[in-house]
Amino acid sequence: MSDGKIGPLLLRQLRKLGLSTEVAPIDTEIWNNFLLKIDKTYREYDESRQSSDNVLAVSLKEMELMQEERARLNADTLKELNANLSLVLQASELGVWDWNLETNNVVYDRRWCEILGFKPEDLIHELTTFQALVNPDDINRVMNQAADYIAGKINKFDVKFQMKHREGHWVQIHAKGKIIKFDPAGKPLRFMGTHSDITEEVRIQKEIEQQKNKLFHQSKLASLGEMSAGIAHEVNNPLAIIAGAAELLNKFKDHPEKFNLKVDSILKSTHRISKILNGLKKFSRSAGSIEMKEFNLSSIIDEAIVLTEIKSSRASTPVSRDCPEHLSLVCDDLSLEQVLINLINNAIDAVKLNEEKWVKLTAHEAEESLILRVFDSGATINQELEEKIFDPFFTTKKVGEGTGLGLSITKGILDEHQATISLNRSFPTTCFEIKFKKAGVKIAT
Repeated sequence: MSDGKIGPLLLRQLRKLGLSTEVAPIDTEIWNNFLLKIDKTYREYDESRQSSDNVLAVSLKEMELMQEERARLNADTLKELNANLSLVLQASELGVWDWNLETNNVVYDRRWCEILGFKPEDLIHELTTFQALVNPDDINRVMNQAADYIAGKINKFDVKFQMKHREGHWVQIHAKGKIIKFDPAGKPLRFMGTHSDITEEVRIQKEIEQQKNKLFHQSKLASLGEMSAGIAHEVNNPLAIIAGAAELLNKFKDHPEKFNLKVDSILKSTHRISKILNGLKKFSRSAGSIEMKEFNLSSIIDEAIVLTEIKSSRASTPVSRDCPEHLSLVCDDLSLEQVLINLINNAIDAVKLNEEKWVKLTAHEAEESLILRVFDSGATINQELEEKIFDPFFTTKKVGEGTGLGLSITKGILDEHQATISLNRSFPTTCFEIKFKKAGVKIAT
């Protein structure tokens, strides 16, 4: 040490150890104490570091044990969830498919294969297996929908089609699916879904449609039966006019004015007969598929009134209408005519004992719909009966006077037109109100 002075570095260390002095330590005891203090300090530091390491090791071990426990619990939970899912799928009889979009490998589960009469080992688990079994008339539609869903053009994959059973018959399939895995860039990697066998459901639906068409036709025949009693009388009247006028033609051949009047009378009577017979011929056609086209609503109402005119005349119940001439509706004209005939006939029956008897049809545009109403002069229907009147076979008529199918068929027809029918109680007399969506209403220009 120069000049017996302690260097600044050593001085700072001595001060930290409580041995600070301005004079260089030449005494051995001082240096021994100094070294012991240093040794003790480092030993304490090592013990402290060792203690920290131990704490860290224990903490890491605890974390590892916790992770193992959590993994075990997750595995148990996942196992339980998978077991529950299997039970649900088994109970629902859904077949499951799992499509790898990168390799086009598709895993078909046992139930999926059973629906088509196969075992999993019978099939090659690839997309081509599915494509080969789909009905050729359906394959493009199914694959196009799948492609649009995978590309994000549509929000869901939900499609019905036919697949060939191992024994050769066709199975009706309802397929649903969802993409369950994407790569980091958002590209779909895995597409998974279910198949359900809806063959029986489709068969029942077809039977329901057939029965509905039969009831529709039977209701028409019932209406024709009601009309038939007066048809001969209705046709005979204009025929008598024609015969009488024809006999007088020779008598008035030298009187042009009278002659022309008789000719006009013959033409009007002929037109009257033609109108009745054409309406009956059209109305009696067998029920087929609904054919939606644009028709003039006034014309449909007029035809319905003509076909109920015999009944209304015999019941002394006038039927009138108030409808804009140029109002058109997208509908099936025969079906809508059936609806109006049912409602008019019911209205005539409802007021036959009343002192004041009339039926009126009105139509007008509302903000979001077209409203067609059938009024009669009778009191409004009891609220308890209102809940039942659209039920099949429910009728308030005497036995033998009605089938109870008219309003049920009427409601079914209007359902197909996406229209509603209800009783409007805001009027003092009975009012059946039909609402058609505005989209189906057009004004001819």
